[in-house]
Amino acid sequence: MNTQFYLIIYDLPDTKAANKRRTRLHKLLSGYGKWTQYSVFECFLTAIQFAKLQHKIEELIKPAEDSVRIYVLDVGSVKRTITYGSEKPRQETVIIL
Repeated sequence: MNTQFYLIIYDLPDTKAANKRRTRLHKLLSGYGKWTQYSVFECFLTAIQFAKLQHKIEELIKPAEDSVRIYVLDVGSVKRTITYGSEKPRQETVIIL
C-alpha cells in the first residue's frame, strides 16, 4: 500500500460553536493519524484515504472562521525531520473510523 505523509495543523476560534467543531475535527483526525501536539496530526495515508479525509474536513469546518493546513511531505522529508522531546514520525497501523 503506497502512502504519503501529511502534516495537518488546525486553528479554530474560541467560541462555543467552534469548540464543538474542534472536538469533532480532533476525533476525525484521530481516526487517520497520530496526534503529536495540541493542534497537529501526523498522518500516513493512501490517496483514497486522503481524498475521504479532505471531503470530511471540508464538510466539518467553516472556512470563514476556521483554518486547517495540510502539508504534503515526501519520504525524504520525513527522514530529515528533526524532533526534540519526542520520536520521529513513523508509519503505524491506522484504523479509519
